[in-house]
Amino acid sequence: MTPRLDQLTGPAEVGSLYLVPTVAGKWHGVKRHWPVIGPKHSDAHCLNFEWSHYHIDPRFIWAGSREELDDQFWRLVAASPLMTSERINPDGLPAPVWRLRKCRRVGNPFARDLLNLVVSNGNQNWKCHFDEWTSKQARHDGRGWVCPHRAVPLADHSPVYGVITCPLHMLRIDVRTGVVLPPLKEAVHDA
Repeated sequence: MTPRLDQLTGPAEVGSLYLVPTVAGKWHGVKRHWPVIGPKHSDAHCLNFEWSHYHIDPRFIWAGSREELDDQFWRLVAASPLMTSERINPDGLPAPVWRLRKCRRVGNPFARDLLNLVVSNGNQNWKCHFDEWTSKQARHDGRGWVCPHRAVPLADHSPVYGVITCPLHMLRIDVRTGVVLPPLKEAVHDA
């Protein structure tokens, strides 16, 4: 039996098949069922993004075989959610449907770079976001940590240097304690 992503007790494995939540919609001009992470939401508070949207789960999308294409792909995914708008998805976005997908990669190898870029640009919206969530406690659902911001289960995500970075809004959760860490600690100490 193929496991559902939300039932895993450890990181998804490259090459394995999983039942993954997908949402039918148009993303970058292509209409299909896109794999998503987390609930539909808006980020009006702090991040000032009013559109309802889902975040694409890049672990289950083929992005090309060349490394530079993968680099561009990760940056594209991080910067552009699957969203509702009059122009892109005028009828809104439906609830997720579970579909079979192959895991193509375990995580964003550029997460630290993206986090550093966001923080170093001095964007006050992101500063508000990180200030609000740093030092908060994630809850443990019996499988793994759940991000306190949008209740995204993180058991199926790989930790890097003892930290799981939530793919939605880059909150960094200490694997041992579940505490949300400041945004630059990992990048400064692991560089």
